[in-house]
Amino acid sequence: MTTVLVTRPAGAADPLVVELEARGYRVSAVPTVVTRPLAVSWPDLAAFDWVVVTSAAGVQALPAIPGGPRWAAVGESTAGALRARGATVDLVPSEANGAALADSLPDPAGKRVLLVRASGADPDLPAGLRARGAVVEEVTAYETVEGPAESTGMLRDALGDRDVAAVVFASGSAVRGFVKLGGGTALPAITIGPRTSLVARNQGFQVIAEAAAPGVAELAATVAGVIPAVKPAGPHRPRRLRTRAAVRALVRETRVHPGQLIAPLFVVSGRGRRFEIPSLPGHARLSPDLALREAHRFAGLGIGGVLLFGIPDAKDANGSGADDPAGPVPETLRMLRDEGLPLALIADVCLCEYTSHGHCGVLDGEKVDNDASLPRLASAAVAYAQAGADIVAPSAMMDGQVGALRAGLDGAGFRDTAIMAYASKHASSFYGPFREAAGSAPSFGDRKSYQMDPANAHDALREMQLDADEGADILMVKPAITSLDLLARARQRFDLPLAAYQVSGEAAMIEAAAERDWIDRQGAILESLTAIARAGAGILITYFAADAAAWLQPSR
Repeated sequence: MTTVLVTRPAGAADPLVVELEARGYRVSAVPTVVTRPLAVSWPDLAAFDWVVVTSAAGVQALPAIPGGPRWAAVGESTAGALRARGATVDLVPSEANGAALADSLPDPAGKRVLLVRASGADPDLPAGLRARGAVVEEVTAYETVEGPAESTGMLRDALGDRDVAAVVFASGSAVRGFVKLGGGTALPAITIGPRTSLVARNQGFQVIAEAAAPGVAELAATVAGVIPAVKPAGPHRPRRLRTRAAVRALVRETRVHPGQLIAPLFVVSGRGRRFEIPSLPGHARLSPDLALREAHRFAGLGIGGVLLFGIPDAKDANGSGADDPAGPVPETLRMLRDEGLPLALIADVCLCEYTSHGHCGVLDGEKVDNDASLPRLASAAVAYAQAGADIVAPSAMMDGQVGALRAGLDGAGFRDTAIMAYASKHASSFYGPFREAAGSAPSFGDRKSYQMDPANAHDALREMQLDADEGADILMVKPAITSLDLLARARQRFDLPLAAYQVSGEAAMIEAAAERDWIDRQGAILESLTAIARAGAGILITYFAADAAAWLQPSR
């Protein structure tokens, strides 16, 4: 949108501003001339044959509009202001200037004429009337201030807009005020008439257009005739790189590859067992043999890894099943390791799936005991490393959990087992389907005393820093879609790999909307994953891993 700089005294309230905006322009309104009323000892207006007014400011200064005199206005704008106050305007000259008004007044000889005008006004009007025999009394009702100090900053800011195409002047005073304020003469000028054009040229402006007649509508039409409201695109056309799919692919900045994707798997004990998860279409709790079959499918699609969550046959207060070597996660890990699939094997480390109360640590009464939980988490991580996990992922949000796992793993001889820390994990409303899948909803209270407040970005970065300092190899944010800002900030701050978990509630929203044909499922999934990667995540944990990997296969 093209910007036009208007310099009239009324600023943003000026009718010219309204008219130009209605025509599609952006208008910067900076008064380079203002009027200020003066104290006046008014004569009896009713005693005059004519009252002649040369501006709307003069009309505003009038104490009353009495019957008796006839009324003359220098132009249509002034005439409109008189009519608004109830006067019948008897004369408006064809040219809006003092000389034309003096020549147009009918039979002025011997007539008493009151001339309401500004300080420092041109003498041509009273001189012309007196030359024709009128008895003229002048009232200086207001002063004209060229280049008011209060407009200095406004003009500087307006001139900083690179889209300003022209400056509009409606008086010589506005031209002189513009220059006095330091406006310079680089902008092309559009003026209200010949006299203003003369002043503008004398000041050094290039006058590109002049209104055919005075008035707001005529001046706005003149602007429209020489300055298009919308700039042509010019040499910068970003659409050139969007013309064809091949070109768009060539310049794509963020690319999602199947190898970046991690697929969550929920595992149970036994053989041949499969339990569908209604809130996560396409996902099920699987026994290790079926999980192995699913892993083969993932490997064939080029997916980067799997993240295992275990659902034990029995639960207790201490979550003893978490570090059971015969539990579903260690058993699945051993089978996957023996199969030699090209997948990173990751095990979630938390107690919530294994405790009868559903909290992520052991309890002291109804309070989660942070320090008593750390050895239990470390023991589970060692059990998973022994079974073949490449990476363990502590998600309990206990203070010091990464350090506890690192010490436990190193002490057990698993120095090469990496830690992917759930560093910024919100107490989120988006975990509902997961809790159904893992059977891990708390039996009382909530997890807000250990999971993070989603409102706290500084807290999130602090948690990431603490986990990095304790030895985390990868930092994760969760949920992904509500943590994009955190990812972007973390990418600038940390050199570690960043992961993001597109959680079950995020997946459920897309599935529900797609089921109702409100959104395109494939497009929404790939767009959301691309946004997460663009924000800074190199590892994407998603329930859409298989679908996305299939869609991302290179075309042949």
